Amino acid sequence: MDMNKIMQWMDMAKKYQSSNFWSDIFEQSSFEEFMKSNLDMGWAGQSRADTTQAKGFPPTDIYKTDDEIFVISDLAGYMKEEIRLSVSGTKLLIKGNRNEIAAGEPVQQERYQGEFNRIIQLPEPTFPDQIRAKFTNGLLIIRYHRQFKSDEQVPIE
Repeated sequence: MDMNKIMQWMDMAKKYQSSNFWSDIFEQSSFEEFMKSNLDMGWAGQSRADTTQAKGFPPTDIYKTDDEIFVISDLAGYMKEEIRLSVSGTKLLIKGNRNEIAAGEPVQQERYQGEFNRIIQLPEPTFPDQIRAKFTNGLLIIRYHRQFKSDEQVPIE
C-alpha cells in the first residue's frame, strides 16, 4: 500500500474521530506508553500500587424479580473468609483480600490479586438483617426481599 493511500485513509478517518487519536498514535514513543495513556485496563508490567483499586472488580450482575433483588459477584479463587460485606441503604460494600497464589515474577497477570473494595449501587434500599449471602463455586450470591414492589400513590392536598 502506498503512502498516499494511507494518508487519504487517515484523513477520512479523522473526520469521524472527535479527538487526536491518529496523531497521538504516531507521537507515542512506544506501544506500551500509548496503551497506558489511552486504555483503562490492567496489564502485565503495571505496578502493584496501580492495581490495588481494580476498577469494576469483582464483576457483578444485579437482577430484580417481583419479590427479590439478586446480586451475583464473580470471586473465583477467593475463599469465604477473605470476603466482607456491609450495607447502608442502597450501597453495598464488597471488600476482600487474597494473597498471591504463586511465587515469582508474573509474565502475564490477568486475574486480580490483593486487596479490593467495591461499592455497588443497589436498585432498592435494604437493611443488613434482611440480606442473605451465600458463597459457592466462586460466586457470591446476595439476595434480599423487595420492600417496595410498585409505586405507591401519594395523596395531594
